[in-house]
Parts: sequence; structure tokens; C-alpha cells
Amino acid sequence: MFKVTTNLDAYKADMAATLERLGKTLPWLKRTGNRVAMQARKNARAKPSRPGGTGFWRKLAKTVNLDSVSATAVSVHTNHVAAAQKQFGGRIEPKPGGAKALTIPIDDEARGKRASEFETGGRDLFMLPSFLTGTIGVLGYAEASGVFHALYVLRMWVDQDPEPWWPTDLQIGQFAVEEGDRYINQALQKK
Repeated sequence: MFKVTTNLDAYKADMAATLERLGKTLPWLKRTGNRVAMQARKNARAKPSRPGGTGFWRKLAKTVNLDSVSATAVSVHTNHVAAAQKQFGGRIEPKPGGAKALTIPIDDEARGKRASEFETGGRDLFMLPSFLTGTIGVLGYAEASGVFHALYVLRMWVDQDPEPWWPTDLQIGQFAVEEGDRYINQALQKK
């Protein structure tokens, strides 16, 4: 079976050896790392924003940086608390010692707001119990007419699907090859 990544890795190894013979791998790795960081920011900013949302993806994009560069490696990272959760998905639960349940907005009025904001704004919220697995109940308020207005579903946990945004291994390999070619050509023109 033919895999592009296998051949690309072999090409990168040959390129790395050529760059080492030229005496400088640092500029190549730095350029490659910068391309990876730029692509990660671009991918994050390209994710759709939710109406009334918090600008999550723009905030995440701002946290992607070139961390370190050595003669043999480059590190690009983000310190955003939800970066890995978005990339790989997984279970989300309330923090121990904190809230007893997750509040999942189900009404436009609740999106982008914490439940506590309604209570400090003068609305008394209360819960209607639920018997669905993983769901505690529905949190909302009573309108003047006495009708219950649901704002949040209270959940013990949610399983979030992955929303990949980090550049793929293939893209990173392509950046390394392109930047290596560029750097080698520039070095040869100077000699």
C-alpha cells in the first residue's frame, strides 16, 4: 500500500541532511514552525461562530504561537484551555468541587450567558426535573403569565465530537518540504 506520508517523511529526512551539511537547520525549522502556527490560526478563525457566541475560535487563534526552535526541532503550541478538547473531542464534566451540573443553553436568551447572570438580573431561576439519562433537569424562569420559560438543560456530562483545527501531518510535512526547498535554493544562490 502506498502512503504519501511515508515518502514525504523520507524526503524530509534527505532535506534535513542537506540542511545540516549547509550548517543551518534553524532558519528552516523556524520558517516551518511559523507556517504551522499561521495555518493553525487560519483554521481556527475559519470555524463558524455561533450567533451571540463568545468569539471562541478567534480567541483560540490568538493563543497559537511558535514556542521554541532548536537545531533539531521546532515547537508550536497553544495554551488555550479548550484547544485539545476541540481538536480531539471527549467527555466534559463539571469540575470537582464546583457546579453540580453543566448548563447547556437551549434558548437564544441564554446563549453566551451564565445562569448566575439571570439571577443577579432579578430573575429567579428554578429547575424542572428530568428523567433522561445524564440529564438532571431544565433550568428556567416563570413568565408573568406563569408559563415556564426554559433556558438551559442541566447535564451531568456531555460527549463532545472533535472539531479538528490543527494542521494535519500532511500539511506540516508539505510546509517543511516547501520551506526546505526555499532555504536550500537561497543558500545555493549565495554560494
